[in-house]
Amino acid sequence: MMETSMRSTISWTVLLAAAALPAFAEDTTPAAGAAGPEVVTVTGSRTAPRSALDSLEPIDVISREAIESTSSAELVETLAALVPSFSVQTLPALDATIFVRPAQLRNLSPDQTLVLLNGKRLHRSAMMMNPSYGRAFQAPDLDQIPGMALSSIDVLRDGASALYGSDAIAGVINLNLDNSAGFRAFTQYGEHRQGDGEGTRTGARLGYNDGASFIAVSGEYSEIGPTARSQPSLAVKQSRAAFPNVFFPDPEIRWGKPSREALRLAVTAGLKAGEFDLYAFGTYGEGSGIGDFNYRGPAGPFASLFADSSKFPGYNLKQIYPAGFTPYFKSEDQDVNLTAGARREFSGGLKFDASVSYGRNAIDYSMKNSINASLGPNSPRSFYDGGVEQEEISANADASLPVSLSFLAEPAVVAFGAEARNETFSITPGDPASYAIGPGAPQFACCSAGFPGFTPAVSGEWSQDSLAVYADILIKPVESWSIDGAVRFEDFSTFGSSTTYKLSSRLELTQDLALRGAASTGFRAPTPAQSYSEGLSQFLSNTTLQITTAGRFKPTGPVANLMNQRPNVAIRPLVPEESRNLSLGVVWTPAFGLQVTLDAYRIEIDNRLNTTTTYVLTAAETAALNALNIPNVQAISQANFLQNDYDTVTEGFDLIVSRDQSIGDGVLSLTGAFSHIEESITGGSRTLNPYSRQIAEDALPEDRATLSATYKIGPVELGGRMRYYGEWSDFQDSFPNNAAPGTAYPTYNPQVFRAMSFVDVSASYRLTERLRLTAGADNVFDTYPDKARWQTFRGLVYSRNAPYSTDGAYYFVRADVNF
Repeated sequence: MMETSMRSTISWTVLLAAAALPAFAEDTTPAAGAAGPEVVTVTGSRTAPRSALDSLEPIDVISREAIESTSSAELVETLAALVPSFSVQTLPALDATIFVRPAQLRNLSPDQTLVLLNGKRLHRSAMMMNPSYGRAFQAPDLDQIPGMALSSIDVLRDGASALYGSDAIAGVINLNLDNSAGFRAFTQYGEHRQGDGEGTRTGARLGYNDGASFIAVSGEYSEIGPTARSQPSLAVKQSRAAFPNVFFPDPEIRWGKPSREALRLAVTAGLKAGEFDLYAFGTYGEGSGIGDFNYRGPAGPFASLFADSSKFPGYNLKQIYPAGFTPYFKSEDQDVNLTAGARREFSGGLKFDASVSYGRNAIDYSMKNSINASLGPNSPRSFYDGGVEQEEISANADASLPVSLSFLAEPAVVAFGAEARNETFSITPGDPASYAIGPGAPQFACCSAGFPGFTPAVSGEWSQDSLAVYADILIKPVESWSIDGAVRFEDFSTFGSSTTYKLSSRLELTQDLALRGAASTGFRAPTPAQSYSEGLSQFLSNTTLQITTAGRFKPTGPVANLMNQRPNVAIRPLVPEESRNLSLGVVWTPAFGLQVTLDAYRIEIDNRLNTTTTYVLTAAETAALNALNIPNVQAISQANFLQNDYDTVTEGFDLIVSRDQSIGDGVLSLTGAFSHIEESITGGSRTLNPYSRQIAEDALPEDRATLSATYKIGPVELGGRMRYYGEWSDFQDSFPNNAAPGTAYPTYNPQVFRAMSFVDVSASYRLTERLRLTAGADNVFDTYPDKARWQTFRGLVYSRNAPYSTDGAYYFVRADVNF
């Protein structure tokens, strides 16, 4: 987004109608005769608030109106539509990520972006991406925050670990709760052109603010149906041919978004109590969703599930599922975040802020329409697969003090503070039937089909503590030159300490032209889930007829110790990912109202997490581990580990241009933004594997852009936005849709997807001062990307890794009221 000069009167270039579609909440020169507030943000500084254009680093400030202008109920999709350097993937049928989707800033890992709520660290989601897919991130769930509750979102596109600690490598997202007075509400209905994904969103907010105290309560409820962009899978084709008199579902698996129901609440309050300003805020969310997993048919790849067995005379799975079955994966989440604190300003300008925060995210997983085939007729069809929970507690003390020095143009501002934090991750086992190895094994696979339950072997609780202190100083040697320096020391109970720094500066060359730049170091500490949890599965070996265990083991413990006895194997405890950030930018605000920012950057990251190769244990190694009598783990056959495995360099630039222009009796707002990102593997195991290197370097578009225009005249407002995505590559293994049973997977061969553009439009009409109606369409031309060549045997049509929606046009209507 664009930033504002404090020397001129600046207004928002955002839609004031709730469904118009500007890409940014930019600050631009007002139209003739208009006046607007400057955009001020505290994100990216511990010293003093600044307008976004006066910031020493690039900051996008997204207004409430822009947040409400998007049609999605999910905040990650809102950010992806408004910020070109921010991306999110749909990932259908990919375990828990269909509900907590990975969102990436500058194509870096989701947990390399720090998320704040009112300037306080937001807790992580309990969902950790399955490391079997090569990634193992654990990041906050942005969708737990109701957009209705926000006054703005600040997106700092620069490293900030020296200010905020772990995770702030790619940048910082700060969600600001709205404490203004008034009432507003909306209701929305929408569906895709193909008639699915239909659903409603309803929200309301009520606020009171008399200057000395305030309270605001917000809530949103959404219920959205699933989408399906599918074709017949290999399994259903072969099953229809083998059983022509059986009716088979169409589609047998819905490749698209899952159904989703969610309630999100937020409250923020403040009270003047003598010399102190007391404040408290919090959010609560609960939701559920159901998504499809791979179809199991009575013929084809899963035919063995439907075979007869001497272990179960007179029983066959076709008696329960004559047309096969598609397991339904259900997620139920609950999220709580609470913060309370007090601020005071003392004589001499000393400001002090102390607070305590608590956050908890819990997710329960279950399977419906499934089976544990090894239990035969005694298997249930629904399973509780267990739960995961992330809990965090933090205490913060922050202070700032102006210091007058004769040789400075303005008093310096010194900030300092401390933070103590504890985070705990836990896994609860599922029902015994969800992981039981029944009498039908090894002929029939164990566990609930689709998503095996968590076993007692992988269940438990793990935690880590950290203590940090920091200092930050802002000086202005001359009126046109600002310098900010920060340093932070943080000590973790699990791996030791880290010291990071940041130096940033802004120099005004003229009243209209300024340079800005920063150099910093950063880190991301491994979470307890990454360091200690294990992802294991158990099955009955076809060769030994014994229960065997395989999967991801923690990098400390007997299995890792055994692997370290092999030549050229070194499994080590996890250490922080470490970064070095450089940025340089220019801000140009000429008198005719144009605003331009151009920021280039380079981010070097060492020790990034990756899953190791899978080690197949020898009989002697398995026997050595069995002799240790590890609880609930028997006959380990295969093992891999999370490790600090490779290094990267990410380089790019962000260009943002905006202008407001009076045309006739109305105002036209134009905004263009372009982001170019290149990532290169520079060290570690991925440098040795061309396929692994390509996954990291080409799986997301290097180029993304938005171009938006809004025109407001009287009660009418029209909006349009074009979203551009450059080419990218998919690396899923291919399998011909007409392949014969037993055909081997071909060699990996990436598919390059062409660049795509999507157009969103909307029109709003204010019927009265209190009521506004809006109609709009996302992807109005119903544009679809190239069809996927890979994994079509599953019934998939479009790549599950696409960085944009593959569901086609979405139409919506909305009504807003305000008092």
